[in-house]
Amino acid sequence: MTEIIEVKTKKQRKEFVEYPLRLYKGNPYFVPPLYGDEMKMFTEKNVYYKTCDSVFYLAQRGGKTVGRIQGIIQKQYNGIHGASQVRFTRFDCENDENTAKLLFNAVENWGKTKGMTEIVGPLGYSDLEREGLLIEGFDYLCTFEEQYNYAYYPLLVEACGYEKDVDWLESRLYKMKENPERLERLFERSLQRYNLHIGGVGLKKGAYIKNMHKGFSIA
Repeated sequence: MTEIIEVKTKKQRKEFVEYPLRLYKGNPYFVPPLYGDEMKMFTEKNVYYKTCDSVFYLAQRGGKTVGRIQGIIQKQYNGIHGASQVRFTRFDCENDENTAKLLFNAVENWGKTKGMTEIVGPLGYSDLEREGLLIEGFDYLCTFEEQYNYAYYPLLVEACGYEKDVDWLESRLYKMKENPERLERLFERSLQRYNLHIGGVGLKKGAYIKNMHKGFSIA
């Protein structure tokens, strides 16, 4: 029997963060997020701690984790847009519809208790987090900022009653085979035009932002 557990303890938090590492073990295309950043989600060190409500769930069977999901209420977004949305994110699961439905039901019910009337996702705290589901290109290495998931994920989400709202396209850039000097000239020209430089190891915190503010202008 599959059991849904709300994450409360330090051990459960660790399990929530580490589950995808086991699920994707041996997959050459999966790129995990930074472990320390993920652990900050549960503490006041999370920059969205005051502006968002969060809940975390694990699906376990026989003491073994078989799925996870996070629910987020982005209060700033809802307030600005007059929305009553709960977001789901960090959905990882075995290829089993029942497990997926139990996880989504947990977030949906949590959202209802908070007065939410709509659920959307995968969306994190902001656009700076990984978003969406991969629906093709499963044999490409995931970039650090983009979502990677197994091909069965979209099928599980749709089986839970969700419909796709929008397609996001990602393009790959390849090194120019002809006239690569042109790209180098464009690069150097951009540095000069906007007074930019390639940062070194010893820059102080905020140096990139300060230098850009000093040199950047809008024509």
